[in-house]
Amino acid sequence: MKKFFTYERFGPPQVIAILLLAVFVGQCAYFISHVPLSQVETDYVLRGVAVLQNVPVADDAVRSPMTGLISVLGVSGAVLTHGKVLDPFYLDQHRWFIRTPFLIAGFLLGISLWYVARHLYGNHGGYIALGLYAFSPGMIARSSMAGPEILGAWGAFGIVFTAIATAHTLYAPREVVLWNWKRILLLGIAITVAVGAQWSLALLLIPAVLFMWWIVPRRRIAASVIFLSACVIALLLLNVSYAASFRAMFWAMRHASWFGVSTEMFHARTLPSLLGDFFFTAAPAAVITFVVAVGTYIVWRRTHFFGNTAPLIIALLALIFGMTLTHAGGELYFFYAIPFLIIFSAGVFTDLVQSKSPAIPAGIVYGAMLAQAVYSIAGLMRIFSRGM
Repeated sequence: MKKFFTYERFGPPQVIAILLLAVFVGQCAYFISHVPLSQVETDYVLRGVAVLQNVPVADDAVRSPMTGLISVLGVSGAVLTHGKVLDPFYLDQHRWFIRTPFLIAGFLLGISLWYVARHLYGNHGGYIALGLYAFSPGMIARSSMAGPEILGAWGAFGIVFTAIATAHTLYAPREVVLWNWKRILLLGIAITVAVGAQWSLALLLIPAVLFMWWIVPRRRIAASVIFLSACVIALLLLNVSYAASFRAMFWAMRHASWFGVSTEMFHARTLPSLLGDFFFTAAPAAVITFVVAVGTYIVWRRTHFFGNTAPLIIALLALIFGMTLTHAGGELYFFYAIPFLIIFSAGVFTDLVQSKSPAIPAGIVYGAMLAQAVYSIAGLMRIFSRGM
């Protein structure tokens, strides 16, 4: 039996990652403890309660009932016992139970970022990615509240990188479906979480399967079989949100807002202001490093490899969707873009830090991370001071 606690599996890099994730969870815990349940969160819970009680609810054109069902998990015992809608005071008293599933999703997204960045770029890439993530105010806030945003971000990230990882395994001469069943299940779960959080996230299935075909051009049929198998699993899991009624699920999907394209955001004043306000509030360090990374990518050919290009493509697509799908929850794509901005920045800055002149890029990335950490913690302190 192989030893689990080996140096390769549990050494200094893993200790640093655990510490960063612990700091992230600590900030989320502080937020949850000091910020009452919002009306939007309460609405998600009540929607989940209605689903559990088989009470008809108005269809949501943007997302499935999955978010409501997840938010009500912690108080489902009281719902089933009392058989009635719970009042807002009770729900706020139990906000830890309501918000914990979303905190877990944020924690798992952090682990995913660390795993992907370290696998692609080495330890430096993992440190940069997780450091940018752990102190991102937007990620902390959305991981500390009941809502579809963190679910969609984790699911979208999972779709792209699980598809890429699964495609790479096809170079081994083994049974396509049977050998890959774990990755197929994981990809199916990622699709479920993403599309359940927001219907239009299904658009990311297109670049995901194209990445698979590009990675294994001689085994595209096998890649397609795996991808379609994962989609079938996703449909079965998503059907749980509709009390195992395929008729209800397909009716909702038929009336969902998949595109809702509009150009109203392409205004010379509106767009820069909107992007600036969002990103410099949600992830200032990620924005700064991304701008530097894009400039580096344009002028330095060494950074032109698939591990950098794939997250850049998805980040740019997410920004375009955020600007165009305004009637399909498009603005949330700005939030979904953040993990891909972080991964891309981690890849480019890893190359910069390992170059012949590492001092300036190291100062930029680690200085931005430190400044964001101060900004994030100061924001949490302001929450405490307002509650005094």
